[in-house]
Amino acid sequence: MTIGKIWIGFITLTLVWGMFASTPTMAAAAQPQNRDDDVEWYSIANNVYQLRYEHHYTLFVVTDKGVVAFDPLSDEAAEHYVHAIKTVAPGQPLLAVIYSHWHTDHATGANVLRRAFGGDVPIIAHERTLARLKELDDNAIPLPTRTVTDKGETLRFGDTDIELHYIGYGHTDTLLVARLPKQKMVYVVDFASRDSVGWREMPGWPLDELIAMQRRLLDLDFDKVAFGHGRAGPGDRETIKRQTLYYENLLGEARSAIREGLSEDDAVIRAAYDLPQYRGWGNYKRWFRLNVRGAYRWVQEHESPVKHR
Repeated sequence: MTIGKIWIGFITLTLVWGMFASTPTMAAAAQPQNRDDDVEWYSIANNVYQLRYEHHYTLFVVTDKGVVAFDPLSDEAAEHYVHAIKTVAPGQPLLAVIYSHWHTDHATGANVLRRAFGGDVPIIAHERTLARLKELDDNAIPLPTRTVTDKGETLRFGDTDIELHYIGYGHTDTLLVARLPKQKMVYVVDFASRDSVGWREMPGWPLDELIAMQRRLLDLDFDKVAFGHGRAGPGDRETIKRQTLYYENLLGEARSAIREGLSEDDAVIRAAYDLPQYRGWGNYKRWFRLNVRGAYRWVQEHESPVKHR
């Protein structure tokens, strides 16, 4: 390891420690159990561990009967996932794999987990995830063996309950939000992230439903949020409120620009000046201007300008 990498790692750990050292639990969570440029895992709550592989996050829960793993992400990520689980919970069985939704950048990799822990490990997902994956017909993504409807379901694994909620189609109509009552934590994938802008032009995203979905999330009882994307570590209820306000501000900028007859390019320029508070957010330089373009096009396509006069 070079001196530069050591120094960067030291600064990163120092910053994380400063953010979370206010309580013993979070101080422990700030210390990665394993880390390199592409992968790390660390505790984020009692018996809950987050794994990062490149720009994706997932989590696993250790119960008194074994481990429950969420999105395996990819075959490559799942190899690290196996190592993380066996390090944290040596000798413990894998009780289930839970897909948050059907998208392949989150659902791929369960074959690797099954090879390591047993081919009969159940896979749980929304019923529409099963339907989509059947259509996809990809051997790299094993089909769910148990499904959940829009009504949701509470699953019990040993001493641990895991609630699965369907709260909307703001990203896909297959997406489940997991809630861990003991830890007062939810696991949120793709429809919100920790202080980060949206992906590119937010193609195909129903922005009104995305915002509504984020508001419905706040109806659940939780203190912490683990995310599938964004900045490392958990967020909280205020994190979700900030994310909702971000998308509301994007739409407000787009509506105002269209109402005033500004072009898409001019809307991007003005939004960069009107919304300086997001310049420090994740992926701002890469995608903020694309987000503005996406919001502008969405308003053009889905809303009448007269509606917002």
